[in-house]
Amino acid sequence: MVIVTKRTGQLGNRLFLFAHFVANAAEHRYALANPSFRAYAPYFEATSTQDFGGLPIRLQVFRRARFDYVFQLVQHSRIFRVLQKAVQLLPRRLAAAALLADEDGPDFDLNQPEYLTPARQGLVLAHGWMFRDKTHLRRHAPLIRQLFAPVAVHRRAVEQLIGLCRQQCAVLVGVHMRRGDYATFAHGAFYYDNATYAARMREVQAQFPATTRVAFLLCSNEAFDARDFAGLVLHRATGHFVEDLYALAACDYVLGPPSSYSMWASFYGGVPLCHLHHPDQRLTLNDFQVFLDT
Repeated sequence: MVIVTKRTGQLGNRLFLFAHFVANAAEHRYALANPSFRAYAPYFEATSTQDFGGLPIRLQVFRRARFDYVFQLVQHSRIFRVLQKAVQLLPRRLAAAALLADEDGPDFDLNQPEYLTPARQGLVLAHGWMFRDKTHLRRHAPLIRQLFAPVAVHRRAVEQLIGLCRQQCAVLVGVHMRRGDYATFAHGAFYYDNATYAARMREVQAQFPATTRVAFLLCSNEAFDARDFAGLVLHRATGHFVEDLYALAACDYVLGPPSSYSMWASFYGGVPLCHLHHPDQRLTLNDFQVFLDT
């Protein structure tokens, strides 16, 4: 059995981390529990119903959910390292491991024996963001998309929004205008102003013939003034973090700063994505590629 212990970042990070573990568990058929995803469980089909298509996957570790709060105690890596040392003292026949894969380290391949042997035969406590199984994530992508479809109320809201947008355009470009925490993340390097987004959006629009109706769906975690985007056909997303994510996944292209949020939209919807790594970055349609976690 494998238990994912650490809450890694926000929604995009946790979706990708869970997806890597689910893909690996589906391939190698071991039990998986992910209490770290509990905060987002109500928003997705599999996690809200605890139905993972017959796979031995669940969120709750213990029968009584309140006992899962023990994992609150090991959120910090330094505390988890103490647990890791304790597990190393157990007899080898118990097949137990406490594995640490922090974001400042290399990828941890979930297909290596160091992980798979205790996962199948005993217990693994997995702590960190860098656990990966890229091969099986691609192989089991249809299953991942099915399990992490939004629940009906949010799915219908997305369908309604996208339907309205597409009545007015032939090409719909989703723009992830991330603000909020990006004011301080990486010292604000990706906290772009409206003028930057508007300039890059106009560059994208210029890639299409003048007769092509291009519209933009803006998803932002802060309010913005639509007047700053004059001359562009603009739609506002609902503002709900799940609906905005899956609305981006339903666009034809996605543009935004580096973020696992827009990467998930690209992966889930098979939508070409371009990340803005600096405000003056010049864009062509060749810069947009579907993200497959390569």
